[in-house]
Amino acid sequence: APAISSAPIMALDAKKMDDILHEYMVERGFKEAADSFKKEALSGDMAVEMALSAHTSLLHRIMAFNRKESSPENYVQAYNRLQTYIENSIDIYRHEMQRVLWPLLVHVFLDLIKKNFISQAQKLMEGNIRFFKRQHGKEIAQLQVITKAQDVGVNPIAKLFLEKKAKIEMSKFSHQMLFSFLESSNHMLLLSLLNAHVQIVAIPRAPLSRKEIEGITKQSKGEMEVEEELNDRKQKFWGVLPQDNELHKSALDQGFGGVHPPPSAVKSRRGVGVGGAIGATSEDVTRLIAPQSMIKRSIPIPAVEEHDRERKLRDLKMRATFYGKGNVLPSVCMYTFLNSEAATAVSVSRDGSLVAAGYTDSTVRTWNLKKTNAVARNFPVQTTKKNVGGEKEPESPTLRSTKPTLKGEDVKTMEIDSAWPPYSKLVGHHGPTFSTCFSEKGDFVLSASQDATVRLWSVETSLGLACYRGHSFPVWDAVFSPVGYYFATASLDKTARLWCTHRGYPLRIFAGHRDDVECVRFHPNANVIATGSADKTVRLWDIQSGDPARLFRGHTQEVRALAMAPNGRIAASGGGDGTVILWDLPEGKKIAKLEGHTKDVLSLDFSDDGGMLASGSMDCSINLWDVRTASGLVQPIKRMYTKNAPVSFLRFTPRNLLLAAGVYRASSKPNLISKTTK
Repeated sequence: APAISSAPIMALDAKKMDDILHEYMVERGFKEAADSFKKEALSGDMAVEMALSAHTSLLHRIMAFNRKESSPENYVQAYNRLQTYIENSIDIYRHEMQRVLWPLLVHVFLDLIKKNFISQAQKLMEGNIRFFKRQHGKEIAQLQVITKAQDVGVNPIAKLFLEKKAKIEMSKFSHQMLFSFLESSNHMLLLSLLNAHVQIVAIPRAPLSRKEIEGITKQSKGEMEVEEELNDRKQKFWGVLPQDNELHKSALDQGFGGVHPPPSAVKSRRGVGVGGAIGATSEDVTRLIAPQSMIKRSIPIPAVEEHDRERKLRDLKMRATFYGKGNVLPSVCMYTFLNSEAATAVSVSRDGSLVAAGYTDSTVRTWNLKKTNAVARNFPVQTTKKNVGGEKEPESPTLRSTKPTLKGEDVKTMEIDSAWPPYSKLVGHHGPTFSTCFSEKGDFVLSASQDATVRLWSVETSLGLACYRGHSFPVWDAVFSPVGYYFATASLDKTARLWCTHRGYPLRIFAGHRDDVECVRFHPNANVIATGSADKTVRLWDIQSGDPARLFRGHTQEVRALAMAPNGRIAASGGGDGTVILWDLPEGKKIAKLEGHTKDVLSLDFSDDGGMLASGSMDCSINLWDVRTASGLVQPIKRMYTKNAPVSFLRFTPRNLLLAAGVYRASSKPNLISKTTK
């Protein structure tokens, strides 16, 4: 068979289009207009070429430059000349250009080490220590231990600089002065290093003053030092509240209750492996203990009433036990919202009887399923059908297809709309609602909105009780503390805030993230909160002092979900990269990275005994993980799929029933409502 030509179809560029237009005008007799058009086209092309020639020439020179051919003397001379030029520059520009010297010194040092010029690299670093020791002392100390080229790949500071480009913003004037000097002095060596490892952004503004530069440097300096210092600090608040410890002890004495020890605390007869759980015996992983109490004095919390204590004991006694005979897994109750493309947030109360959803029309809607079921049972319908013999056979009562009319007490607590089941519509926000959360007892619900406010609503009366203002941008998340009274919020303004229901202003402001805070969760003892951010980090904060307590890195995209284990010693974070990471809070270290989702992880929760972790994702699946052993962290023990409904909410009840919720998406590619600021 003859070969079929597959020549590519080429799009017309600007020059060809100009030629076609010129020929068309000549054919139509517009010769003078055609000549004028051609002259203007040629002059325009020449202007563009002249404007780009300098940049393309410089780029080609940088790309063609070979650093391998440079001697160590060239490195030292080029860096010293740049340093001298910057120090002799005008004050208004000098302070901005000085910010380039530190990352450039590190990359010159590492380049010399990789080329086995060890003595020259160390001499260069020693000669410049006095300029950077105050701000980067610990980083310099870790770089100085590098004695051979093989050390570069394992040194944490070297890896950080090589894997992540330093971003430096400066005014256009400072940017122009810096690159004019490097280009005019033919410092292709430094230009190639800057091009490869430093992102310099020119901003149309006046140069920053020295005081402003110091403020930026103080905020960003020694990020690795801050992380190490925080994670090495021994804290006293990782346990649970004393009353919770006593509750589990009392339950264990009666033969039920308790929590699983954290993975790092499980000892192995053959030694400790990943997460400290490899080789653990079956007796170790099935053992339940009373969680340790926190040593530090707690913040003021409401007193526990006797009937609440009795209710918790009943829940512990009735709690489902996993991993026993037959490896029983939890039952899952999935709440799927149909025909609700405008729903942006979904939550379910602790006992599963209340459901709340936020919508793009700024409303919050709540459903009382207990009341709905009670009303529905009062409206049975008797239907009949004929059997083979022609006689009528009664069927079991079924629910009417039309909505029943509510009367009396039912009308007081819910607004009757055109839909069934009926719901209460809570109106008060002035923008889309991004988060809803029920209190522990289910008597209140919080809602967070794009209008930068958080509102507190009564579930019983469907009335707004308070509006909390303090954030300057949309609020992405709002959650109640385990003891009630307090709640926390996360916002686009890069802060998380602590509130109490009786005050209209925040009690604490937690600032430190570099990007918007996506999610926030309370520790079981209500004395610590965890925040996940678009800057790919997880931070934990001491509520009493407002100071950071831990800083965790490991995700490659934003952190979208958090969960705390009931033992108070393990945290889990889910990211836009589809991974879940377990963190050891007392040790300040990563336990394991769980990979089982293909899209963003939207929700996480631990079982009431702490032995199982559930993760919900935008890939419309729920994964169950056994977090007691290392083998259970390799792959999920169970994977369940929804019908095109991203799982945006997960919660274990006190009796270990797993509640899940999501909004059905008719499109083939599920996509949650994006968080927009306007």
